[in-house]
Amino acid sequence: MRYFRQALALIREEKLYSAMYIAGTALAVAFVMLIAEVYYVKVADIAPEVRRSTTYYLDAMRMLNEKSELEAVRHETYRDLFQKMQTPECITGDMDMWTNTPYYITQADSVHEYSVKGKLTDAGFFRLYQFHFIEGAPFTQDDFDNGRNVVVITEELRDQLFGHGQKGVSQTLTLNRLAFRICGVVETPSALTEKCAADIWIPYTNEDFLKSAGASYLEMPLSLTFSVPAAKRLAFLQEMKAVEARYNAMHKDEPVDMTARLQSHYEEVWTGIGSVFNAWGGNLLWYVTPAILLLLLVPALNLSGMVASRMERRLPEMAVRKAFGAKRRTLLGEVVMENLVLTLIGGIVGLCLAWAALYGWRDWVFNVFSDSYKLYGTVPLLKGEMFFGPAVFAIALLVCCVLNVLAATLPAWLSLRKPIVESMMIKK
Repeated sequence: MRYFRQALALIREEKLYSAMYIAGTALAVAFVMLIAEVYYVKVADIAPEVRRSTTYYLDAMRMLNEKSELEAVRHETYRDLFQKMQTPECITGDMDMWTNTPYYITQADSVHEYSVKGKLTDAGFFRLYQFHFIEGAPFTQDDFDNGRNVVVITEELRDQLFGHGQKGVSQTLTLNRLAFRICGVVETPSALTEKCAADIWIPYTNEDFLKSAGASYLEMPLSLTFSVPAAKRLAFLQEMKAVEARYNAMHKDEPVDMTARLQSHYEEVWTGIGSVFNAWGGNLLWYVTPAILLLLLVPALNLSGMVASRMERRLPEMAVRKAFGAKRRTLLGEVVMENLVLTLIGGIVGLCLAWAALYGWRDWVFNVFSDSYKLYGTVPLLKGEMFFGPAVFAIALLVCCVLNVLAATLPAWLSLRKPIVESMMIKK
């Protein structure tokens, strides 16, 4: 509390110095936190994707031939092998990334149509992704097995179709000239939860819908998602090898490696970051680390110059206190703590600036700093949990501490090393 009062007194006495210090810190923190926030949104357990930390993806199997070609996962393999695995908590398969089937809804006048974003998936999808159902429930396993014309839609789409606040469950909508019964309405997810976000979800076994694109669910490739508890990770990989062995026993002429394309959520995000910087794997560190250090080092050098100038003015005061027995580490601690208070104030301002920029420019910020190609032309919905999280504040605090150490500690330590007599000779 004493250091906080001293910092407030400093702000009142040296308004220009304090304003420049806080502004310099705020800008540095804002730039770093803007990047941190973007990737926090991509990796944190945010609803409906509350299992990101335990999620694995498999989009294809690598064939063990000279060309290392890819073999798609088909419905039969998914049903007979993958769905029988014991270690995953949840498993789901979807065709979203493999089909170019357009989704368009016919309006009530039966003339005008508008496109929506849809996903072809299975019943396990709604066990893995925790949607908030405002009405009804997800389609059942029986609906999926029989390929019924049932759909889950978002609250936003329901309001567009039937009016704000009107009931959607049991209503009928016309999708691609086919009549579908609405079985559930969910709270509209943000487009930033890319793995599950859509306007409408359909059982991928619905042959009538796929026939409109000239396809069959038995032939279409699947992308699989597994939720595996951290304690069962090794057991999961061992079970994957066992599934691979069973598959290869049935396909001796075309054996595959099932783990070559298996990625955790973090690994997939890291790969995406690498594509933004045109780098792969560990090489990405040579791009990201210097960029972050530069954002911190340049402001720190400017702030250290300000601190050094101020310390020169305070040397006679420090010399008197040393003459009366004050220890150097005590004086250094006071200076560092005073500057830390200013740094934290600047950090709070910078974090607020980062939030404001993230919200105001969200339609392009996530495309600039990530590989969110699905967001082009959209303004993603931002929710409170995307801004507030322990990791966000921990990163902000760490950035502030690093800035304070770089900016205040070295010039203060150098100034306090001067002999008392020399410090007393400096004019105020």
